[in-house]
Parts: sequence; C-alpha cells; structure tokens
Amino acid sequence: MIIDIHGHLGNINFSKFWQADAKALEEYCEKSGVDKLCLSSSRAIMYDVMEGNKELDEALKNSDRFYGYAVLSPTFPESMEELSYLKSNPKFRGVKIHPDYHGYVLSTRSNREWVEEVADKTPMMLFHVSCMAGTGFSDPLTVAEIAKNHPETKFVLAHMAGTFQNDHYPYFPNLDNMEKVMDMGLENVWIDTAHYLMYVYPGVMEKMVKIATADHIVFGTDAPLQGPMQMKFAIDVINALDIPQEDKDKIFYKNARYILGV
Repeated sequence: MIIDIHGHLGNINFSKFWQADAKALEEYCEKSGVDKLCLSSSRAIMYDVMEGNKELDEALKNSDRFYGYAVLSPTFPESMEELSYLKSNPKFRGVKIHPDYHGYVLSTRSNREWVEEVADKTPMMLFHVSCMAGTGFSDPLTVAEIAKNHPETKFVLAHMAGTFQNDHYPYFPNLDNMEKVMDMGLENVWIDTAHYLMYVYPGVMEKMVKIATADHIVFGTDAPLQGPMQMKFAIDVINALDIPQEDKDKIFYKNARYILGV
C-alpha cells in the first residue's frame, strides 16, 4: 500500500499545468500507484479558505481514495470554525497550515498562539514549511517547538522540513533544518518527502533516512504540483533505497496510517 499524505485539490498558483480536479487526481493515483491521497484545497490555500474547504468536503464525500485536511489560518480568524469539518465528515483527518501563502510569519507571537490553539483541537496537523532560500514565514524549528508543547497531536513537516537549494551553491541541497528538528527528539513529529530534490539529486533520500530514520518519514508528493510520472519517480527512489522492506513500508503507509488514524 502507498498513502500520499500531501496533495491538493484544484489549481496551484493559478497555473494550468498545476491543477487537478478530483477526477484528474484519481487518474494521477492510478498512473503512479498511489492507493490513498490526502488533500487540502488549493482554493483554500490560494484564495478563499471557506469556499475551498467546502469544495473539498464535497470531493471527499464522492471518493473512497481521498482523505482531507481543513485549511485554517490566523489571517482569517473566523476559519477556526472550519474545525467543524473534522466532526461532520470523517474523511477530514486533520488541519493544514500554510503561512507562506497566507502571508503571516508563524513565529510571531499572536500567530503562533492562534495556531497553538488549533493544535489543542485537532489530532494531526500538516505544516507547509518554507523551502526556498531566503524565506522564513514558516520555520521548521518553530513548528517543532509547537509540537513539543502539544505531545498528543501529531505533526507533519512538509517539504523535507524545508530542504532547499542555496542560491549561491545550487547543487548542494540543504538538510540542516531537518537535522535540527530531529535532534529535538520529538516522538510526535514526522517529515514528508514532498520535494522534487528527493529524486533530482542522488543521495538526498539516503541522507534523509540517516537523519530522520524511517520511523519519522512519511511519503508525500505535493500533487498536482508533481504529476503522475514524478509521483512514480518518488516511489521508485524509495524502493531503490538500501533499507529493509519494513522501513519502506513505514515510509509508504504505516506511519501515515498511524498519523491519520485510519
């Protein structure tokens, strides 16, 4: 089984080649070999939180392949009410937080307090973490500090905990933040693989496994930002790792099953 913990319904960055409705995402999964795909709404991230969550609610009701995240943001304080989806629709398994696109710095006291309030009310959270050099709206260490305060909530740090290419030395992916997060020794933190660097640069996944171990890695692709062939490439990279099958199973689905409570 393969569970992709990080996907999106709709249109990312209003780009035609980064868009997929529910039918297209079903096809992505079929072509790539993904059994379950966990979605947040691109509309909720990019444009309208409430309309996007509503759109995802309908899509989840019509597919056995998808799980969902309600998108919440302190930029729109009324979005706290969107937690109701976790009770009204069991396909919603947690909350997605995306400071970069919602334009707030997670470490700012008022924003962090708002997000910590959310952490008290949801079983799991998927955080976008800043993954480009020079950005810092959603610092992975801030996410880890929030996770430390909420040991009963499960936290997933997207994009390999902010792995990026240094602007001056672009051939060397930077995994420093991942190492700092894992050095905190938090049992309720996982890191997803939703980053193209995992299959573009040799050795990135090997280093990720060494730093985080299979116990704290969960498979994600950022679909439809990554198309079905790229999703399959990501699967191939993990299958090619020189690690036991049990560890590959943890990355592909066992950790996700635990995180999502399914």
